[in-house]
Amino acid sequence: MNPGKTPVFSLYSTSLWIRFLRFSLFANKKLQEILETLDLTAPQLYVMATIGYAGRLPFNEIGAKMMVTVSNLTGIVDRLEEKGLVVRERDTEDRRIVYVKLTAKGQKLYKTSIPTFENILSHLFEPLDKEEQKELGSLLKKLSAQPNTH
Repeated sequence: MNPGKTPVFSLYSTSLWIRFLRFSLFANKKLQEILETLDLTAPQLYVMATIGYAGRLPFNEIGAKMMVTVSNLTGIVDRLEEKGLVVRERDTEDRRIVYVKLTAKGQKLYKTSIPTFENILSHLFEPLDKEEQKELGSLLKKLSAQPNTH
């Protein structure tokens, strides 16, 4: 903060949120280029990365990991399915459970795009040393784990 300047916000947490939002917008802008070449949206890539890392997952578990509602996830998965990148499979024991998994085409896209994606992310966090990156990760995890009380 500049000496002699009155802060715009009365709470420091608001300034933190602004900084976080600025970084998020900056990062999304950098990632948009790769997403356009892949013909994917950020949520679609997130679903593919989640499934690609974990294997097939139940629909509700993907939603919980992404912190989105099942109705929002349905649209994302529908579009991935239309592109031939994922399939839905019903559980043979409990038909209420629907799994989502990558198709061969989806696995190929996942395996070829994730290294490029990770390279971009690596450059985004390059100003922080490994210890600072770990600290940031821990802090963000702590913030994300808060109970939704408000």
